[in-house]
Amino acid sequence: MSVLKKIDRYFEESVVVVLFASMVLLTFAQVLSRFIFNLSLGWSEEISRYVFVWLVYFSAAMAAKHRRHIRVEVIDTLLPRAVSKWFGLLADLLWVGFTLYVAFYGYEMVLMVTEHGQLSPAVQLPMGFVYSIIPIGFALIAIRVLQGIVARFRGTDELTDEEKLQRAIEG
Repeated sequence: MSVLKKIDRYFEESVVVVLFASMVLLTFAQVLSRFIFNLSLGWSEEISRYVFVWLVYFSAAMAAKHRRHIRVEVIDTLLPRAVSKWFGLLADLLWVGFTLYVAFYGYEMVLMVTEHGQLSPAVQLPMGFVYSIIPIGFALIAIRVLQGIVARFRGTDELTDEEKLQRAIEG
């Protein structure tokens, strides 16, 4: 398997594992420090909070990649597969449009915050770095949704268990 295919397949999963492990370790260090040594680590709490925010955005991209986001399935159940496929495409294109809109204005916000030189209170981390997950996360979601659209029209998409069951019922 080529390096690019491995990155495509395992990128979000790898980042999520590292971020989650970091958050757990930072929180454990904070609890240990507070209750064993009677010493509060303000920096670990702040970094843990930022890691959690990054974790949420990468997890959302991972959910988009695996088509695990909540969605309304009334159209899928009421209309024939050929028609619902086009409504699904429309919904995905609207989703891509929204994510690109948020990514663009998130990038604008990152530039503004960076320009003002805002720093986090405890660690003095540039807040532009913290906020940069907004355009990164939403751009990654847009990429994953577009990959899903292409895979569905090629017929190479990974179906969810519910979709496999539905196709088996339909024959």
